[in-house]
Amino acid sequence: MKRSTFYLTSFLALFLSAAALGIGAAVDTPATLMSRGDFAQGKKAIEAETRLAFASCRNQSGSARDVCKAEVRAAERVKIADLQARYHGTVAAAEDARLARVKAQFEIARARCSVQSGEARVDCLRSAREDRSRAVEQAKLAST
Repeated sequence: MKRSTFYLTSFLALFLSAAALGIGAAVDTPATLMSRGDFAQGKKAIEAETRLAFASCRNQSGSARDVCKAEVRAAERVKIADLQARYHGTVAAAEDARLARVKAQFEIARARCSVQSGEARVDCLRSAREDRSRAVEQAKLAST
């Protein structure tokens, strides 16, 4: 084989492999439905809303304050999950958002159950766990 032919085929193979890598990188990058700047701005807005909501919880006392904080944390998680679902635009991100809602509802129910005592608390927690299990199953069924 001549050297010039060898160099030409080597160069061609290198060029084609570089092109294939470039195309592969472009295809593997998930498309987003919003820009990074919009995502960051949305996240900052959610954080600001959360700080304000936590400030309103300071006016309450005792178990009402704990329930208020749990509601604020749950709302923040749901908003962030929804924002990520809009940003990524995938089925998996939408499923994660649904599961975040379920977890948030459970955390709020658990905080409300902590107010009660004795058998009522145990029944409340049992009911909250059952509701969570049903909601998780429904969320998984909705994604298939």
